[in-house]
Order: sequence, then structure tokens, then C-alpha cells
Amino acid sequence: MPPFPYFDVVLALALAPLGAAVGAALGRTVALFGPHDPDPEDDSGPPPPCCPHCAAEIPFLRGLPVPAVRGFALRGTCPSCGRTVPASIATAALTAAAFAAFGHAFAGGLGGGSPVALAALLFLAAVGVPLAVIDARVKRLPNPLVLRSYLPAAALLAAAALSTGPDWGGLTGALIGGAALYAFYFVLWFIYPAGMGWGDVKLSGLLGLYLGWQGTGSVVSATVLAFVVSALLGLGLILLRRATRKTEIPLGPFMIGAALAVLVLGDPLPLLMAA
Repeated sequence: MPPFPYFDVVLALALAPLGAAVGAALGRTVALFGPHDPDPEDDSGPPPPCCPHCAAEIPFLRGLPVPAVRGFALRGTCPSCGRTVPASIATAALTAAAFAAFGHAFAGGLGGGSPVALAALLFLAAVGVPLAVIDARVKRLPNPLVLRSYLPAAALLAAAALSTGPDWGGLTGALIGGAALYAFYFVLWFIYPAGMGWGDVKLSGLLGLYLGWQGTGSVVSATVLAFVVSALLGLGLILLRRATRKTEIPLGPFMIGAALAVLVLGDPLPLLMAA
């Protein structure tokens, strides 16, 4: 039961400006990952995060998806050339919307009322939105954001599960969901590497932790939703002659969007099975 009337609306409105600030700060990382002019003789893989003006590398904190340059998130100043790296307005707006949505859902019972659970959800929004924007721009899910999110996400989810009960079922579900979704995407990549990016495989385990924490059905629902919506968009672009069957459409934004939608709105699978 909420502590006072319209608590869900108040919490959503309170978290929206916080989301905008976090999105603006992390939105500066979007420009660090491209687009870059590829070097035809360089086969070492994607370039590290670097300044879009002088190409100087911007290091990230060890174990965290945050730039290590002091003051970069607030001022966006490159330590090498002194020029400002622009923030992504889309990232700030989408993160604000995600924070507000999670606040509203949390007031409705998501996370069992644990403030740690809310922090875990907000962390996913803070990292997931920039990843979706980067993938949509340059078809890349960079390691400094994906891989360095696993440890804090797992720690927050474990703390949330232990603070409510403890919720051993939720903790076990998170572990199973992360492993199962990673295995599913890995198999798809192994069978047909041209149709599945390795970045999608790495991202799947992170999303699976959150979806499995909510319930194993959420893993299935979000996965199906991501593939269906991406397929419908691809079909629509083909019908509009804006794309062909060979056009590469990044899957990351659909994976992230589907996961956030299922977490906020709940798993529709039980309702569909009962209908």
C-alpha cells in the first residue's frame, strides 16, 4: 500500500529530473564510440572510447561503466584537447522517461518495495538507454558499458533480493535468467554469426539477470517481443523501400526496450495463457 495518495505520480515526477541529469551525464559517452572512420588495415577490432575531436582515448573506471576522467560526466571536457564532448539530448530524454516509468512501477509494487531494488532498476535504465542509442547510431554495443555493468547490476540485484525476505526465488531466477538468455543468444550467434552480433550475446546475459529476477516468464516474453518488434520494423522499412532484406538492423535497442517494457508493465505471458 502506498504511503500517501498519488505516491506513484509523485515518485515518477521526482525521478524524471534525476533521470534527465543522469542521462545527460552518461549521454556524453555516446559520442565516444563513433561513428569513426574505419582503417582498412586495422583488424584489431572496434576502437576504444575516444574523443570525437582529437581521437584521444577516454578511459573508463575499472569495473564501472563510467568515464575515469575527472569531471568529464559534468563538463564533458576532453583532457587532451580541452574541447567539449556534446551530450546526447535523446539519451537524456529517454533516461528521464525510463526513470519515471520505473518510479511509477515501483510504487505499484515492482521490486517488493525495496529501495535497493529501485536502485537496481534505475541502474539498468541509466546504462541501457545509452547502449540503445549507441547501437542505433553505430551498430555497436561497447564493452566498457556492457561488460562493466555486470558486476554492479548483479550486486544490486543480490542486495535487493536479500533485503526482501530474503527472496531466494528472485535471486535464483536472476542467475537462471542471465545464464539461459546468454546461452540462447550464443547458440543463435554460433549457428548464424552473420545474423547475430557478438555484442547482442554479451548484452543478453545482463538483461537476463533482470528479467529472471522478475520471473522466468519475463525472459521469454521480452525475448519474443524484441524479435517480433524488430521483424515488424524491418518489414515496414522494406515495404516503404527504405531498406532491403540485406539491410542490417541493430537488435540491441529492441532487446533493451523489450526488457524495460516487460519490467515496467509486467510479464504478459500469464494473461495470455489464461485467455
